[in-house]
Amino acid sequence: MNAVTERSATRSVERVVASQIAPVGTFTVRRALPDRERHSVGPWVFLDHFGPFRVTPGHDGVGPHPHAGIETVTYLLSGRQQHRDSAGHTGIVNAGGAQWMTAGRGIIHAETPMPLTEGEHIVHGIQLWTSLPRTLKLTEPRYQNLAAEAVAVARPAGATVRVVGGTLAGVTGPGETLMPLVVAHVSLDPGATFEEGVPTDFEMAAYVIDGEASFGAHVARTGELAIWTGNEGAITFTNAGSAPLEVLLIGGTPAEGPLVFHGPFVMNNVEQVRAAEVACRTGRMGTLSES
Repeated sequence: MNAVTERSATRSVERVVASQIAPVGTFTVRRALPDRERHSVGPWVFLDHFGPFRVTPGHDGVGPHPHAGIETVTYLLSGRQQHRDSAGHTGIVNAGGAQWMTAGRGIIHAETPMPLTEGEHIVHGIQLWTSLPRTLKLTEPRYQNLAAEAVAVARPAGATVRVVGGTLAGVTGPGETLMPLVVAHVSLDPGATFEEGVPTDFEMAAYVIDGEASFGAHVARTGELAIWTGNEGAITFTNAGSAPLEVLLIGGTPAEGPLVFHGPFVMNNVEQVRAAEVACRTGRMGTLSES
Protein backbone atom coordinates (compact mmCIF):
# COMPACT_ATOMS: atom_id res chain seq x y z
CA MET A 1 0.00 0.00 0.00
CA ASN A 2 1.40 3.39 -0.96
CA ALA A 3 2.07 6.04 1.63
CA VAL A 4 -0.41 8.86 2.15
CA THR A 5 0.75 12.14 0.66
CA GLU A 6 0.44 15.56 2.26
CA ARG A 7 -3.00 16.21 3.74
CA SER A 8 -3.26 19.51 1.81
CA ALA A 9 -3.30 17.67 -1.54
CA THR A 10 -6.97 16.75 -1.86
CA ARG A 11 -8.79 14.90 -4.59
CA SER A 12 -11.52 16.31 -6.80
CA VAL A 13 -14.83 14.57 -7.50
CA GLU A 14 -15.04 12.98 -10.94
CA ARG A 15 -18.82 12.61 -11.07
CA VAL A 16 -21.96 12.18 -9.01
CA VAL A 17 -24.04 9.05 -9.62
CA ALA A 18 -27.79 9.05 -8.96
CA SER A 19 -29.05 5.79 -7.49
CA GLN A 20 -31.79 3.79 -9.22
CA ILE A 21 -34.82 2.12 -7.63
CA ALA A 22 -34.63 -1.68 -7.67
CA PRO A 23 -36.78 -4.47 -6.12
CA VAL A 24 -35.16 -6.72 -3.48
CA GLY A 25 -37.14 -9.32 -1.55
CA THR A 26 -40.28 -7.68 -0.19
CA PHE A 27 -39.11 -4.08 -0.60
CA THR A 28 -37.33 -1.66 -2.93
CA VAL A 29 -33.89 -0.10 -2.59
CA ARG A 30 -31.80 2.73 -3.98
CA ARG A 31 -28.98 1.12 -6.02
CA ALA A 32 -25.89 3.29 -6.60
CA LEU A 33 -23.45 0.56 -7.71
CA PRO A 34 -22.96 -0.87 -10.24
CA ASP A 35 -23.61 2.11 -12.50
CA ARG A 36 -23.63 2.12 -16.31
CA GLU A 37 -20.37 4.03 -16.40
CA ARG A 38 -18.77 2.81 -13.19
CA HIS A 39 -18.93 -0.84 -12.07
CA SER A 40 -16.66 -0.60 -9.05
CA VAL A 41 -14.96 1.71 -6.55
CA GLY A 42 -11.94 -0.11 -5.26
CA PRO A 43 -13.17 -3.66 -4.60
CA TRP A 44 -16.75 -2.45 -3.95
CA VAL A 45 -19.04 -3.50 -6.81
CA PHE A 46 -22.52 -3.09 -5.33
CA LEU A 47 -24.30 -0.61 -3.06
CA ASP A 48 -27.97 -0.90 -2.08
CA HIS A 49 -29.56 1.61 0.32
CA PHE A 50 -32.70 0.20 1.94
CA GLY A 51 -35.27 1.96 4.13
CA PRO A 52 -36.15 3.50 6.35
CA PHE A 53 -39.40 1.52 6.32
CA ARG A 54 -41.52 -0.42 8.78
CA VAL A 55 -41.19 -4.21 8.63
CA THR A 56 -43.58 -7.02 9.48
CA PRO A 57 -41.71 -9.93 11.13
CA GLY A 58 -42.33 -13.21 9.35
CA HIS A 59 -43.19 -11.43 6.10
CA ASP A 60 -40.44 -8.94 5.21
CA GLY A 61 -36.81 -9.65 4.47
CA VAL A 62 -34.71 -11.44 1.88
CA GLY A 63 -35.17 -15.22 1.80
CA PRO A 64 -32.54 -17.87 0.97
CA HIS A 65 -30.47 -17.00 -2.11
CA PRO A 66 -26.92 -17.78 -3.33
CA HIS A 67 -23.74 -15.75 -3.71
CA ALA A 68 -20.28 -16.57 -5.03
CA GLY A 69 -17.06 -14.67 -5.75
CA ILE A 70 -17.89 -11.82 -3.39
CA GLU A 71 -18.28 -10.61 0.16
CA THR A 72 -21.54 -9.03 1.36
CA VAL A 73 -21.50 -6.35 4.04
CA THR A 74 -24.81 -5.23 5.54
CA TYR A 75 -24.53 -2.13 7.76
CA LEU A 76 -27.60 -1.27 9.83
CA LEU A 77 -28.60 2.30 10.64
CA SER A 78 -31.76 1.20 12.44
CA GLY A 79 -33.56 -2.06 13.16
CA ARG A 80 -32.39 -5.52 14.20
CA GLN A 81 -31.53 -8.17 11.63
CA GLN A 82 -30.71 -11.88 11.57
CA HIS A 83 -28.25 -13.63 9.23
CA ARG A 84 -28.41 -17.37 8.45
CA ASP A 85 -26.42 -19.30 5.87
CA SER A 86 -25.88 -22.77 4.47
CA ALA A 87 -22.45 -23.07 6.13
CA GLY A 88 -24.16 -23.01 9.53
CA HIS A 89 -23.39 -19.41 10.50
CA THR A 90 -25.99 -17.33 12.31
CA GLY A 91 -25.89 -13.88 13.84
CA ILE A 92 -28.02 -10.91 14.83
CA VAL A 93 -26.97 -7.25 14.74
CA ASN A 94 -28.79 -4.04 15.61
CA ALA A 95 -28.29 -0.39 14.66
CA GLY A 96 -24.62 0.44 14.18
CA GLY A 97 -23.59 -3.17 13.61
CA ALA A 98 -22.72 -5.05 10.46
CA GLN A 99 -22.96 -8.56 9.01
CA TRP A 100 -19.89 -9.40 6.90
CA MET A 101 -20.14 -12.61 4.87
CA THR A 102 -17.47 -14.05 2.59
CA ALA A 103 -19.29 -16.06 -0.08
CA GLY A 104 -16.13 -17.30 -1.82
CA ARG A 105 -16.79 -20.54 -3.72
CA GLY A 106 -20.49 -20.30 -2.94
CA ILE A 107 -23.02 -20.04 -0.13
CA ILE A 108 -26.75 -19.57 0.40
CA HIS A 109 -27.91 -17.02 2.97
CA ALA A 110 -30.96 -15.15 4.19
CA GLU A 111 -31.37 -11.85 6.02
CA THR A 112 -34.55 -11.17 7.95
CA PRO A 113 -35.69 -8.51 10.45
CA MET A 114 -35.93 -9.62 14.08
CA PRO A 115 -37.26 -6.59 16.01
CA LEU A 116 -37.55 -6.71 19.79
CA THR A 117 -38.71 -3.14 20.36
CA GLU A 118 -41.13 -0.82 18.59
CA GLY A 119 -38.25 1.27 17.26
CA GLU A 120 -36.56 -1.79 15.77
CA HIS A 121 -39.53 -2.28 13.44
CA ILE A 122 -38.06 0.60 11.40
CA VAL A 123 -35.29 -0.89 9.27
CA HIS A 124 -32.68 1.24 7.52
CA GLY A 125 -29.28 0.28 6.19
CA ILE A 126 -26.88 -0.34 3.35
CA GLN A 127 -25.74 -3.57 1.72
CA LEU A 128 -22.43 -3.65 -0.10
CA TRP A 129 -20.60 -6.29 -2.10
CA THR A 130 -16.87 -6.57 -2.68
CA SER A 131 -15.38 -8.55 -5.52
CA LEU A 132 -12.83 -10.96 -4.06
CA PRO A 133 -9.27 -11.02 -5.47
CA ARG A 134 -8.63 -13.59 -8.21
CA THR A 135 -6.78 -15.97 -5.87
CA LEU A 136 -9.64 -15.88 -3.34
CA LYS A 137 -12.65 -16.21 -5.66
CA LEU A 138 -13.11 -19.83 -4.56
CA THR A 139 -12.11 -19.43 -0.92
CA GLU A 140 -14.08 -21.11 1.87
CA PRO A 141 -17.14 -19.17 3.05
CA ARG A 142 -17.00 -17.37 6.39
CA TYR A 143 -19.10 -14.94 8.43
CA GLN A 144 -18.29 -12.05 10.78
CA ASN A 145 -20.94 -10.72 13.16
CA LEU A 146 -19.79 -7.16 13.97
CA ALA A 147 -21.72 -5.76 16.92
CA ALA A 148 -22.28 -2.01 17.10
CA GLU A 149 -20.11 -1.86 20.22
CA ALA A 150 -17.16 -3.34 18.29
CA VAL A 151 -17.18 -0.71 15.51
CA ALA A 152 -14.24 1.69 15.86
CA VAL A 153 -15.15 5.35 16.50
CA ALA A 154 -13.18 8.56 15.91
CA ARG A 155 -14.39 12.09 16.64
CA PRO A 156 -12.53 14.72 14.63
CA ALA A 157 -13.88 18.29 14.87
CA GLY A 158 -17.57 18.42 13.91
CA ALA A 159 -17.75 14.75 12.96
CA THR A 160 -18.28 11.22 14.21
CA VAL A 161 -16.57 8.52 12.17
CA ARG A 162 -17.59 4.86 12.62
CA VAL A 163 -15.12 2.56 10.86
CA VAL A 164 -16.48 -0.91 10.06
CA GLY A 165 -13.50 -2.18 8.05
CA GLY A 166 -10.09 -0.81 7.17
CA THR A 167 -8.49 2.32 8.68
CA LEU A 168 -9.67 5.93 8.62
CA ALA A 169 -9.27 8.95 10.91
CA GLY A 170 -6.69 7.06 12.95
CA VAL A 171 -8.85 4.08 13.90
CA THR A 172 -9.22 0.59 12.44
CA GLY A 173 -12.53 -1.22 12.13
CA PRO A 174 -13.23 -4.74 13.43
CA GLY A 175 -13.95 -6.29 10.03
CA GLU A 176 -11.21 -8.71 8.97
CA THR A 177 -10.54 -7.77 5.36
CA LEU A 178 -9.15 -9.89 2.53
CA MET A 179 -7.94 -6.92 0.46
CA PRO A 180 -6.94 -3.29 1.14
CA LEU A 181 -10.20 -1.37 1.66
CA VAL A 182 -12.15 0.96 3.88
CA VAL A 183 -15.84 1.31 4.76
CA ALA A 184 -16.90 3.96 7.26
CA HIS A 185 -19.98 5.94 8.31
CA VAL A 186 -19.36 9.67 8.77
CA SER A 187 -21.83 11.94 10.58
CA LEU A 188 -21.01 15.61 9.99
CA ASP A 189 -22.42 18.68 11.75
CA PRO A 190 -24.00 21.50 9.68
CA GLY A 191 -21.29 23.70 8.18
CA ALA A 192 -18.50 21.34 9.23
CA THR A 193 -15.83 20.02 6.86
CA PHE A 194 -14.39 16.50 6.91
CA GLU A 195 -10.86 15.98 5.58
CA GLU A 196 -8.82 12.82 6.00
CA GLY A 197 -5.82 11.17 4.44
CA VAL A 198 -6.28 8.00 2.39
CA PRO A 199 -3.75 5.73 0.66
CA THR A 200 -2.81 7.09 -2.74
CA ASP A 201 -3.61 3.78 -4.46
CA PHE A 202 -7.19 3.74 -3.14
CA GLU A 203 -10.20 4.55 -5.30
CA MET A 204 -12.70 6.41 -3.11
CA ALA A 205 -16.40 7.37 -3.11
CA ALA A 206 -18.95 8.88 -0.73
CA TYR A 207 -22.59 7.79 -0.67
CA VAL A 208 -24.98 10.36 0.85
CA ILE A 209 -27.33 8.50 3.19
CA ASP A 210 -29.07 11.69 4.27
CA GLY A 211 -28.37 15.38 3.70
CA GLU A 212 -26.44 17.54 1.26
CA ALA A 213 -22.67 17.33 0.80
CA SER A 214 -20.45 19.80 -1.05
CA PHE A 215 -17.41 18.45 -2.87
CA GLY A 216 -16.12 21.74 -4.23
CA ALA A 217 -17.57 22.03 -7.73
CA HIS A 218 -20.02 19.17 -7.10
CA VAL A 219 -22.94 18.67 -4.71
CA ALA A 220 -24.37 15.27 -3.77
CA ARG A 221 -27.68 14.77 -2.01
CA THR A 222 -29.53 11.86 -0.41
CA GLY A 223 -29.24 8.77 -2.62
CA GLU A 224 -26.27 10.00 -4.66
CA LEU A 225 -22.72 8.65 -4.87
CA ALA A 226 -19.81 11.06 -5.33
CA ILE A 227 -16.73 9.43 -6.86
CA TRP A 228 -13.30 11.00 -6.37
CA THR A 229 -10.63 10.93 -9.05
CA GLY A 230 -6.86 11.24 -8.87
CA ASN A 231 -4.32 9.80 -6.44
CA GLU A 232 -3.90 12.69 -4.03
CA GLY A 233 -3.58 11.62 -0.42
CA ALA A 234 -6.71 13.18 1.06
CA ILE A 235 -10.45 13.45 0.55
CA THR A 236 -12.68 16.27 1.78
CA PHE A 237 -16.32 17.35 1.81
CA THR A 238 -18.52 19.83 3.68
CA ASN A 239 -22.02 19.59 5.12
CA ALA A 240 -23.87 22.09 2.93
CA GLY A 241 -27.22 21.59 4.67
CA SER A 242 -28.84 22.76 7.90
CA ALA A 243 -29.14 19.27 9.42
CA PRO A 244 -26.52 16.59 10.20
CA LEU A 245 -25.04 14.94 7.12
CA GLU A 246 -24.79 11.14 6.99
CA VAL A 247 -22.30 9.69 4.50
CA LEU A 248 -20.93 6.20 3.87
CA LEU A 249 -17.32 6.26 2.65
CA ILE A 250 -16.11 3.30 0.60
CA GLY A 251 -12.83 2.67 -1.15
CA GLY A 252 -9.79 0.49 -1.62
CA THR A 253 -7.36 -0.81 -4.19
CA PRO A 254 -9.00 -1.42 -7.58
CA ALA A 255 -10.99 -4.62 -8.10
CA GLU A 256 -9.08 -7.32 -9.94
CA GLY A 257 -10.83 -7.72 -13.29
CA PRO A 258 -12.26 -8.60 -15.58
CA LEU A 259 -15.56 -8.54 -13.66
CA VAL A 260 -18.38 -10.76 -14.89
CA PHE A 261 -21.68 -9.91 -13.19
CA HIS A 262 -24.38 -12.57 -13.27
CA GLY A 263 -27.14 -12.05 -10.71
CA PRO A 264 -25.72 -12.87 -7.25
CA PHE A 265 -22.36 -13.99 -8.67
CA VAL A 266 -19.40 -11.74 -9.52
CA MET A 267 -16.57 -13.69 -11.13
CA ASN A 268 -13.54 -13.12 -13.37
CA ASN A 269 -14.78 -15.20 -16.31
CA VAL A 270 -17.85 -16.92 -17.73
CA GLU A 271 -16.54 -20.38 -16.82
CA GLN A 272 -16.48 -19.44 -13.12
CA VAL A 273 -20.05 -18.14 -13.36
CA ARG A 274 -21.22 -21.38 -14.98
CA ALA A 275 -19.46 -23.42 -12.30
CA ALA A 276 -21.20 -21.39 -9.58
CA GLU A 277 -24.59 -21.96 -11.23
CA VAL A 278 -23.96 -25.72 -11.33
CA ALA A 279 -22.78 -25.74 -7.70
CA CYS A 280 -25.93 -23.95 -6.61
CA ARG A 281 -28.24 -26.14 -8.68
CA THR A 282 -26.69 -29.40 -7.49
CA GLY A 283 -26.61 -28.50 -3.80
CA ARG A 284 -22.86 -28.06 -3.48
CA MET A 285 -23.45 -24.66 -1.91
CA GLY A 286 -25.56 -26.36 0.74
CA THR A 287 -29.20 -25.75 1.54
CA LEU A 288 -31.09 -23.32 3.74
CA SER A 289 -34.68 -23.53 4.90
CA GLU A 290 -37.06 -20.62 4.52
CA SER A 291 -37.17 -20.10 8.30
